[in-house]
This record gives sequence, C-alpha cells and structure tokens, in this order.
Amino acid sequence: MTEFKSCIFIMADGARADVFSDLLQRGDLPNISKYLVEKGSYKEAVTVFPSTTGPAYTPYILGKYPGRCNLPGIRWFDRNVYDNKVFSFNRFRSYIGLETYFMNKDVSKDFKTVFEIFPRSVNIFNELSRGINFKNDKTLFSKLYYKVKSHFTDKTDEVDLVAERILLQSLKDLPEFIYAVFLGIDTYSHINHPFHKKVLDSYRRIDNTVGLLAKSLEALGRLEETLIVISSDHGLTQTHSHFDSLEFLNNQGYKTFYYPNVFKHFTDADAASLISGNAMANIYLKSRDGWGRKSTYDELQGLVDKFVERPEVDIVAGLDDKGRARVKSINGEAATWLDTEGNVNYEKIKGDPFNYNGMPKKMSSEEALAHSFNTEYPDALLQIIQLLESPRTGDLVLSASPGYDLRAKHENPEHRSSHGALFRDHMIVPFAINTKVNKECIRTVDIFATMLNALGEPVPDNIDGVSLVD
Repeated sequence: MTEFKSCIFIMADGARADVFSDLLQRGDLPNISKYLVEKGSYKEAVTVFPSTTGPAYTPYILGKYPGRCNLPGIRWFDRNVYDNKVFSFNRFRSYIGLETYFMNKDVSKDFKTVFEIFPRSVNIFNELSRGINFKNDKTLFSKLYYKVKSHFTDKTDEVDLVAERILLQSLKDLPEFIYAVFLGIDTYSHINHPFHKKVLDSYRRIDNTVGLLAKSLEALGRLEETLIVISSDHGLTQTHSHFDSLEFLNNQGYKTFYYPNVFKHFTDADAASLISGNAMANIYLKSRDGWGRKSTYDELQGLVDKFVERPEVDIVAGLDDKGRARVKSINGEAATWLDTEGNVNYEKIKGDPFNYNGMPKKMSSEEALAHSFNTEYPDALLQIIQLLESPRTGDLVLSASPGYDLRAKHENPEHRSSHGALFRDHMIVPFAINTKVNKECIRTVDIFATMLNALGEPVPDNIDGVSLVD
C-alpha cells in the first residue's frame, strides 16, 4: 500500500450509489475514474440510521454510529432535561439554523474526532467539527449563510464552487486532513428529484473539482502521497406524499411538541414528534410515570399498530420490556439485540418485518451485514440497535415507506425528495478511494479506521468500524 501523508475527504452529500455508478460507467466522472477508481477502488457502502446529514457524518468523523454518539437525529428531544429544567438549551434540538452550532457540544466526548487526531486539519461546510483549529474551520461563520442560500435559492451550484475554491486554496498550507462538504446533490434533489439535470450536474461538478484538485496536488508534488476519499451520508428518493405525523399524534389526543413552534407546548407536552430528513421520526411519549423514563414498545403496542396501519409508515421500532429492539411492519414483527459477546440476534415473532430470507438467529456483526447487504434493508438490524442505544432516541422510531415522508407542514420550500429511512435507496451510498480495499460488504463507519490506517495512525479500540486496507 502507498504510504500516504495526508487525506482529503469529499462528502458528496446526498449522492445515490446507483446514480454515481451509472455516471462512472458512462464516463461522466472522468477525473474520479482516473485519480481514484483506476488507482484504487470503487464500492458501495451502507450508511447509518437515521440516514441524514449530521448523524450520518459521525462514521467519518468519529468512527462511531450516531446512536452511540448520542446524536439520534437532526432534531431530538431530551425527556429528562425537558422534565427537570424549564430554562435550558439542552431540552430539545434542531440542527437547522443557529442550533447547528450546538452539535459539537451535544456529541459524546468519549471518542476523538478526526480533527483531534490530526491537528493540522481543514473543515469546509461541516458542522461536526470538534477539535478543529479556529483558523482552519474555514466556514465557521459563513456556513449558515451559504446553507440558507443553498436551501432557499436555486444557487447551490454557487455554494459548491465556494467549497471548491476554499478546498484548493487550503492546499498551500499542507494540511494533514481536509473534510469538504458539497451540498448541490442533496439540495437540488430536495427541490426537484434525485435524477434531475441539476442534480446530475452537481455530481459532475464534484468530478471537475477532483480534476482541479489532482492538478494542484501534482504541482505541489503531493498527488501520490495524498489519500482521496469520496462518499456520501445518504441517498434520496422522490416524495409524492407527505404524512403529517404531528397531526396524527394530536388526533390521538396528545399535546405534541414539534419544530419550529417550540413554544406551543413548551412546558406541558405529553408527546413529541422530531423529524430527520423527513423520512425518519423520533416519537417521544410521556410514560404513565412521567417524562422520567421511556415508555416501552409493549406499553405502546396500540400506537405501534396504528402507525403500522398507515401506508406512509414502513417500519416502527422501540425497546421492549427486555431491552431488545422490537420491529414491526405490515410484513411481520421481530426482536433484535446484541448479546454479551457482541453477536446480533434476530428472533421472528410473526412473519418477518424485513422479508429477509435465510437470516440466521445469531451472527456476528459482519455476518449480519453480509446476509442483508443485497436486500431491501441492508444492515437494518444493527442500525436499529445502535440508534436505540441513545438516551435521546424516541420511545418509537419511524421509517417512512418509499415515496412518502413524515412531515406535511413547516417545510419551505416543499421537499420533493426525502431521506432518513432504512430502505435501500436511502442506505446505500458510493465510496471511492485511491487505494485498494480488502472488503466487499462495507459500512461507512469503516472509512474512519481506513483513513487512519492509511495515514499510519493507530486505530482506536473503541470505534465501531474496521480498516479496509492492510
């Protein structure tokens, strides 16, 4: 393996693996093909649940699943703080807008970020930046402006060109690590659909950036010693219908807390609906003992059944009385959990919520991935388990059906595509790297360990992924 001295990670936010693969095969991504794929590898990888920006960055930046970083969504509700502290900034969160600046404080401090491992790092349009040098967080103050511009205007291409300019300018300082986010694919997909011309142009724009990057590195004599990685946090699917999970709960008699109107039930909520990517929801219910404890799946069985009856809801999950993840869909019901040896256990109660064929009752984490990798729900068992480990995760977690999302109001402009769910089109992402990798079934959480290993850094024992290079 080549001895790399630095790494550049490009987050193609929202890139679908099938679109990326098709463009590669058609020759529409010539620079990515020449400088990454031909020298190294192109694979498909499984992202995390929820498959949404922010939580799905933790694999790359901390080598951890978002549930284990206590980051269960782009919006969450902390039942204990809500119950005990009326005036606290930690009662609930939405990483849309100014609250994005709380993300570094909110994420578990038990694990080192890539920026803490590589002090000479550069960060571009990424909120999860704990450990970055103030000077090198290149968009610390401007990212909010550019993300608002990207969200509310049709000029995300201009924002991606800003990311390109900062990336190329940063090379002169010889950083050890660069994390650069390109927003065009995600934003144009939300506004239009994942196969729109502007979306495809955003893939090509990243390819053009890679060409300029390679030429700049070559001029500096650093091309061969720079590890270049491109991946994504999630895919997207076109949305034809919106399910109002907020009004659904209100119609069940709950006083539901929600964003953006956090003052409506600031002190008297008995439920909360917090949406991520619009196709995933954390649902919180006040237990009969108050907000001090979570309600179990068993206690909420009636509500579970009502959600499953909705065509917009694909999967409902929660923790049962035994602490196991219970999962239900129209196809069946099952329990899944990790035993003391770290094995994934899967017990079908009725039918099979994921329609898995030949899934063993007990398997290692890698076996669970291999058995599910080519199904409609890749790695769903482990992804549900890790998410439910977070104290901030809802009592119930909803994953939307293809074509639907879970937020009917308060989205301006209207989202015509969504992400966040457990099914394949949201969970499989592209992964290109300019070195050979030694696995076929890959999780995005493996890429952190891979980058450290390729740069000669020791891989921490307490991370979730494994290195893909020898």
